[in-house]
Amino acid sequence: MSIQLFDKPKLRDDELLVKVEMCGICGSDQHIFQGDWGEPYPLIPGHEFVGTVAEAGSKACQKHGIQVGDKVAVEMIIPCNTCYWCRKGLYNLCIKDREQGMQYGCNISCEREGRLYGGWSEYLYVPANAIVHRIPDHVPWERAVLIEPLAVTVRAVNLTPPKIGDTVVVVGSGTIGLLTVVAVRAAGAGKVILVGTRTERLALGKELGADAVVDFRLEDAGSFIMEHTDGIGADLVFETAGTPAAQADSLNYARPGGVVNYIGLTGRKTVSIDTDWQMTFKELTLQTSFLSAHSYQGAIKLIADGQYPVEKLITHRFPLEQVEEAIACSADRATKALKVVLLP
Repeated sequence: MSIQLFDKPKLRDDELLVKVEMCGICGSDQHIFQGDWGEPYPLIPGHEFVGTVAEAGSKACQKHGIQVGDKVAVEMIIPCNTCYWCRKGLYNLCIKDREQGMQYGCNISCEREGRLYGGWSEYLYVPANAIVHRIPDHVPWERAVLIEPLAVTVRAVNLTPPKIGDTVVVVGSGTIGLLTVVAVRAAGAGKVILVGTRTERLALGKELGADAVVDFRLEDAGSFIMEHTDGIGADLVFETAGTPAAQADSLNYARPGGVVNYIGLTGRKTVSIDTDWQMTFKELTLQTSFLSAHSYQGAIKLIADGQYPVEKLITHRFPLEQVEEAIACSADRATKALKVVLLP
């Protein structure tokens, strides 16, 4: 990592420049830092950003429904709006993303025109086809910075929503797992069970709406879930940990006829599954969820309402100049870090 200076982009009529106020460090950023996905270096990381509109082209405010000085969240996916998938509404699967990279902070090189395509920066370049959402003025930055990860969970829950009275298991007690607890609770789940590790994270899971928590390193999570579901299993399971073991175990936690939704990313590690016994004989439905399309709106509403104390996820703050220390802190279990944020 190195700190570099760039000229501010010269804005066209329908483009914006956003002053980044806060940006989170995500598990995906660790994969990017380690080179797991063949990223187009050099790039500016950071996709969990929020900020203030600093400059606007002559038509940009009307186009995006904002004003200079507004708090905003810019979606991390920049859709092309012309490919088959974008026209189908699945802009998280945009073919241009596969071909050239369209995700802020993940796969857009800072050698591309505009340069500032990541949230670990003082400013963010917002082209015309980016999707911008206004954040209500009363929302503090330490809640607003969780909009993007919460939107990831909102999309997953929208794809496989719980029915009234359903028992939902969330696997993983990191940021995405804890925010999935919030999303499924807000969606009306009957009972929510959180499977994870670390006492402080599981305790926060209860504050955010989990009815029961289990540390799978201290007791058998499968037996715990059966005890809390009268021996049936969960109606719906969300896997957020992104480990091969967690993805395989999630299938065991679901009842026959149940639904499992994979949110977590393994970093392209192989997952071993007995499809006969774990899936087909149980007639499971397996869903996957990728990124956050059509979900920022719900995430902003949840955060603005203030019902869930999501700001408690933030455990560490660093200035931009200490980015490498921030990355190390995020990955070091000894720090008890949950959500680490940068303050550009």
